Amino acid sequence: MPRRLKLEECFWVRSPNSEHPIFMPVTRALQARGAANYSLRIKSDPESLPRLKEMLWKSDAHLVLHGLLPGELRALKPILKDRKNYSMVLIDWWTSPWWFARHAENLFYNLYNGIAVRSGQSKFIERWNPPLLSKPELMIPFHIAAASLRPIALMTWPFRDLKKSWQRQNDNPDLKRLFYFPIPVNPEGLPPLKIDAPAYDFSNTGSTYGIWLTRNPYASAKYDFANIYRDRERLIDVMLQFEGNPYTVFDRRPHPRLSWEEYCRIVRQSRYAISTGGLHEASIPKFLEYVCMGTPVIGRTLPFEYPLLRNCIFNIDSMTLSPAEMKTKLDEALAVQPKLKENCLAVRDKIIQLYDPQRILDLLQDQLDGKPIPSEYVQAPS
Repeated sequence: MPRRLKLEECFWVRSPNSEHPIFMPVTRALQARGAANYSLRIKSDPESLPRLKEMLWKSDAHLVLHGLLPGELRALKPILKDRKNYSMVLIDWWTSPWWFARHAENLFYNLYNGIAVRSGQSKFIERWNPPLLSKPELMIPFHIAAASLRPIALMTWPFRDLKKSWQRQNDNPDLKRLFYFPIPVNPEGLPPLKIDAPAYDFSNTGSTYGIWLTRNPYASAKYDFANIYRDRERLIDVMLQFEGNPYTVFDRRPHPRLSWEEYCRIVRQSRYAISTGGLHEASIPKFLEYVCMGTPVIGRTLPFEYPLLRNCIFNIDSMTLSPAEMKTKLDEALAVQPKLKENCLAVRDKIIQLYDPQRILDLLQDQLDGKPIPSEYVQAPS
């Protein structure tokens, strides 16, 4: 019988993409367990890649690639093809190139909907379609380029989906190599619980423009460079129609990037904070952060993840309701807000415990050891 993989005995390789503050608690938790790790910096350090290749040839430790970008993966393909013995942490799994996921021994999904789609429990986008075209949220090169490339993506979509069909037919069919590895909360970064007087009825502190190139064969190319955060965008846009009459609304989009302190202050001073999983209904850490700061969420519960948060979320269908119908729902939300806030405060300590970085590593190790995912993390759609 093959030996069980032990996380602390693996060699973890990350890149600047996986050194965002939301991922660093896991890195620090691995370092605390003595796991070897390496930061691959191809752009800023020309010696980074040759140094890593030399280390890999001299070691037979199991390699875990944490959130590497496609270009970084391609740079490692020659050695991965010969050496094998690697697993991948998939952040936005729909962007992951097929060959690398196909040949990985294990796939650690930050977002459970990747496992659900891969195992046939759901589709990448189940209920709604994004608009054919969209305008950039910010006038920055990436947003402008993505919006410009959308018409080309629509023309090439049928041909790209043919290739994806071939990839699915030739994929590794073993579903036992798929594991759930949710993003934890940062217990050190969370501010002390503080109940501020409300300054806003509703606040949007996140992005409303989610655009990607879908390299994974289980996400159709029809969504290339489409705004799959359209549900959030429409929700805040409708709220702003009633700004000052009768609601007070904070929208991040006209503001420069918020500091962590400003972000926390605005969330604490909001009766509701907007969060959805996008049209693809994937988890994001903001659900956990909002609830841990005692602020209910307005948006939509997720079909699988965060079952303990379901009583902290006011559901609203921002894609099909008219502005007048949405206003009625917003009034209903404000009426029940005190109860949802109580629910947030009641579940806060449990959430911090369950999503502690060390507990998340235990969760992944338990799955590798053959144990099921506890129902506190994932439940079937209600």
